[in-house]
Amino acid sequence: MKNNNGFFFVFIAAIILGVLISMNFNFQRIQSYSQLNSAEYQNAVEQRANLYKDIGNLKEDTIEKKSKINKYTNNYKKDDKILDDMKAQIIDYEMFIGLNKVEGSGIVLTIKDGKINAFEENPDEINNKLLHYYDMELILNELRTAGAEAISVNNHRIVPWTGVVCSWAFMGFEDGGMEYAPFNIYVIGDPEKLKAALLEDGSHIKELMFRKLYVNIEKIDKITMPPTTASANVKYMVRDDSKK
Repeated sequence: MKNNNGFFFVFIAAIILGVLISMNFNFQRIQSYSQLNSAEYQNAVEQRANLYKDIGNLKEDTIEKKSKINKYTNNYKKDDKILDDMKAQIIDYEMFIGLNKVEGSGIVLTIKDGKINAFEENPDEINNKLLHYYDMELILNELRTAGAEAISVNNHRIVPWTGVVCSWAFMGFEDGGMEYAPFNIYVIGDPEKLKAALLEDGSHIKELMFRKLYVNIEKIDKITMPPTTASANVKYMVRDDSKK
């Protein structure tokens, strides 16, 4: 009976061991591989291909997003630079047309009527010693031609559309403002060039000196001018965008 029991236990153990071996049981915890049939192998290949495809798509999407981020960043910086340049250009234009207070080196041209002797001089001689509005117009034109960057007659800022009229003992301007003698014409620009241009032969300043008006030119290191009081609004002029 004991022999039968022993045989029985050995038989059961053999069966269990065989089952474990057939199930590829890993006694030493060493990685083992199962055999795949053709269908399972095909599915595994397809899954791997899909994974590679997804990874590739993710990489492309990441590169695209990084490119957009860099583009936006660079564009924002570029737009800021363009905006700063536009602001600076607007400030320059405002200075040129007299909308801003400005300062710089230049000259002060002082002009006064000549000394008059009403008892000894005839009307023509007296008239020649007076500064007229057309004299002022010619002086302003000569200053512009000589390279004046900004001009002010006393406290009246001269702009490109400034007009001068005679108002008895005063000089009248387009905005209704008036200035009276002595006329201190402040000019910002190259002092040497301005003075040389005004004193060259054939200039209107030379003619005024010949007519015996008081004329003085002084170089100034720093001149400060107020902004214009004239209106800068454009009513009738528009930009022509047609191609030439």
